[in-house]
Amino acid sequence: MSKSKTLVVLLLGALVISGVSLSSISTPAKAQDSGEAVITPVACAEPGELTMWVWDENWGKIIGDSINAWEETYCPGAEVDLQVVPWGEYWDVLTANAPTGELPDVFNMAQDRFYFYAKNDVLLDLQPYWDAAGVDTTVWGTGLVDPYRWGENGDLYAGPVNWDTVAVFYNKDMFEAAGLELPTADWTWDDFAEAARALTNPDEDVYGAAVYMEYQAGYPNWIAATGTTPDVEAGQTRCTLQDEGSVEALNFLKGLYDEGVMPSVSIVGGSSADDVFNYWASGRVAMITGGSWKLPDALKIEDFGWDVVQLPKHPETGRSRSILHAVGYVANRQTENADLAANLILYLVSDEGQKFFAEAGGVAPANPSPELQQMWMDSFGETDVNVQTFVDATVDSQGVTVFGEIWDAINTEIVLNIFDLGLSVEEATQLACEFIDTQLPE
Repeated sequence: MSKSKTLVVLLLGALVISGVSLSSISTPAKAQDSGEAVITPVACAEPGELTMWVWDENWGKIIGDSINAWEETYCPGAEVDLQVVPWGEYWDVLTANAPTGELPDVFNMAQDRFYFYAKNDVLLDLQPYWDAAGVDTTVWGTGLVDPYRWGENGDLYAGPVNWDTVAVFYNKDMFEAAGLELPTADWTWDDFAEAARALTNPDEDVYGAAVYMEYQAGYPNWIAATGTTPDVEAGQTRCTLQDEGSVEALNFLKGLYDEGVMPSVSIVGGSSADDVFNYWASGRVAMITGGSWKLPDALKIEDFGWDVVQLPKHPETGRSRSILHAVGYVANRQTENADLAANLILYLVSDEGQKFFAEAGGVAPANPSPELQQMWMDSFGETDVNVQTFVDATVDSQGVTVFGEIWDAINTEIVLNIFDLGLSVEEATQLACEFIDTQLPE
């Protein structure tokens, strides 16, 4: 096998994991540069062979280029068989093979699926490697890594690949027409509510806000600001929708909905984040919450001026907390080349390895280096939009703790029940928790 990776679409079938000599991380990987954390790759102790899976073809190309650089500079003679597996097949095969440990040496992981693999004890604990390399894992924002922590000590089992966060997209023309000052990062829930009321114009069928849609882009951001973990506690231990913070946040949003400041799901035409984004793009609502992944679509809007701003701060906690999702790199606990796998992951999350993601644009690199984050922001070209807002949201963020079996209940049903069918917050959260409780692990 040459040093260049074999990039293929893998169909369902047998997976052969081969491994030879071990390698190790042996020198510090964290440095300080003008007060900013830097993660530095180090040479492997001994090359070997690894198998790696990703589910995205575009990522496959980017990660493939970064692996080539790792092989050439830090681990000559190493060989990585990088395989792109379509999303559905990816999880089907990993789930089926998890009980036996027949998994790739290194593979991508999603926050909402991590718990299954962690509780089945099939993932390599990377914390000893972070410690040996001198990596302070708090350099990553809370939302990037907290969902990948496991065990009594909160060991970090994954290196974050990328992130996406949520902010308020707002129509600047509507603010100016209403004589309102544009929102800033210091605004509060009360400021948001006051602006939403002022921007509502029933005569023109225009609403002030629509910020409840869906899980990541909607109501859970408001719950997180209270200090409550949205929907499900970390570790899938219990439903949190009936906690005080959840009820407070949902009642705040429902209050604006009952006032006529926010449209119903039926008026918007659907309960997804894409539905409400399209409604905003049509000029029917002044403010929505949306993810950084919507920036390319928003930048195509020419009918009105717009910008983004940080989610408003809770009046008591003073926190603005975005739901953040980060894909991670994990390793198979049964790999024969554990040290080499960890060395590769260290490179992929380092400043050097993450440059490949930053230069490619699209998804934002997880590495906190200001230089890399600036490269991602620059990928959107010349714009006055405050893209920095999404980067700032990574610092105090809430990672994803929900899982697929409860997705409809927390993503769609609770939204419809409260913001379309007229159920009270107490009724809707009770229904949701009753179902969630049936899906939690014993």
